[in-house]
Amino acid sequence: MCLAGFAMPADVDDIRMWRAPDHTRLVFDLSGAVDYELFTLTGPDRVVIDINDTAMRGNIDGLDFSDSPITAIRSGARDNNQLRVVLDLTAKVDPRSFTLPPNQEFGNRLVIDLYDLGPAPPASPSVANTPPPLDGKRDIVIAISAGHGGEDPGSIGYDGRIMEKNVTLAISRYLEDQLNSMPGYRPVMIRDGDYYVQLDQRPEIARRERADLFVAVHADAFRSSRANGATIYALSGDRADRENSRRVSQKENSSDLLGGVDGDITLGTFDDDVALTLVSLQMAWSMEQSLIAGTHVLQSMDGIARLRRDKVQQASLQVLNSPDIPSILVETGYLTNPGDADRLKSADYQRLMASALAQGIANYFYESPPEGTLIAWNKRNGILPGSYTVKRGDNLSEIALRFGLSLSELKRLNNLTSNTIQIGQRLTLPGNEPVRASEHMIRRGETLSEIAERYRVNLSSLRQANNISGDRIMVGQILKIPTS
Repeated sequence: MCLAGFAMPADVDDIRMWRAPDHTRLVFDLSGAVDYELFTLTGPDRVVIDINDTAMRGNIDGLDFSDSPITAIRSGARDNNQLRVVLDLTAKVDPRSFTLPPNQEFGNRLVIDLYDLGPAPPASPSVANTPPPLDGKRDIVIAISAGHGGEDPGSIGYDGRIMEKNVTLAISRYLEDQLNSMPGYRPVMIRDGDYYVQLDQRPEIARRERADLFVAVHADAFRSSRANGATIYALSGDRADRENSRRVSQKENSSDLLGGVDGDITLGTFDDDVALTLVSLQMAWSMEQSLIAGTHVLQSMDGIARLRRDKVQQASLQVLNSPDIPSILVETGYLTNPGDADRLKSADYQRLMASALAQGIANYFYESPPEGTLIAWNKRNGILPGSYTVKRGDNLSEIALRFGLSLSELKRLNNLTSNTIQIGQRLTLPGNEPVRASEHMIRRGETLSEIAERYRVNLSSLRQANNISGDRIMVGQILKIPTS
């Protein structure tokens, strides 16, 4: 492949590298725009990049080639001020390349993507704490998309060091852990490392995994450091209309799916008018459910984080464009606000945020659980999220097995020292632990007793922690929430 155009002499200041599950990305940081040519050689396998009027200034000795097809990178000057860079490989790859203009964080860049032609290097396995569902009752699948990644850091914190890609991945991993601990749920990570996944590939990965909900985790930024608070987005109607038209125009070559986990409908089998009607109906359903799911999550986050908007917002966001998967994007706070940023970089707050997201997700699915799921069976049998009421004939071992727990774990959750249980006794299951904040900002209409009940703390302990003798509180006042 060759790209031509006018370019001034430039330097390669640095080469950065990331490994994704299906490809390896190299980013050449340049001092200016360049012309280049890329081609492959065999015997042995190599990728060659010739960059005109360019010199190598950066140090490439420290790159880590483990889990990648690259064994070494060599460079040298050729005639006419041309720089040749050679990637020595262990196997053939499908190389793709493009250039990027300067942005707020980086200058000109040349991006080389080496896509695997054989099996990808093994990724770190996602450890699930629950066994496969029993009696054919499937898990609800939650796709978790940590924003940005790899060469795309996302928003940068007020201190110039906090990167959105790290915050979103940490919260996403805690959310994965939380959902893994809740019987009836199976999380799927869109990315589980420091690499970039193309925007249009994120909903496709969720679709391949038959996701019931897509949750994108992000952190915001603004030119003013005063902007703060969390916001939840769903897809706007204008974007939905454009996506519907695009799908119909491309339906002959489309493999888009409609109907989620219950069945596939290929658009190419229908006339244009019928296809547009089907995809519009499905998109309308997806948008409606996205708003409902976002509302549940927003309510769960209230009190944990300040809400910048108390209703789900709608915006033209590509990552939310699935017609068959309800999708929400959670802006967890502003990294350009010192208060938000300091909380978001804290592991304790990241766990707290993940717990709030998981609670909202569980509340949404308990209200309208998909048929054939364990959650739907639980609801029909009167089992509340995170709890089970003991019935005649039950024993502790069978209950533990039913919900994918060990006997010791079930006893620990319920502070039991023996296996004795009583009919009507309510047992706590994973996912019912209280979402505990260290602080709470008082909102209009709240009372001290309601706040104590929300966080499951004793009213007298809440008063003592905040040096309050009565029940008088003020809007905007920050309360400390005791941990016990």
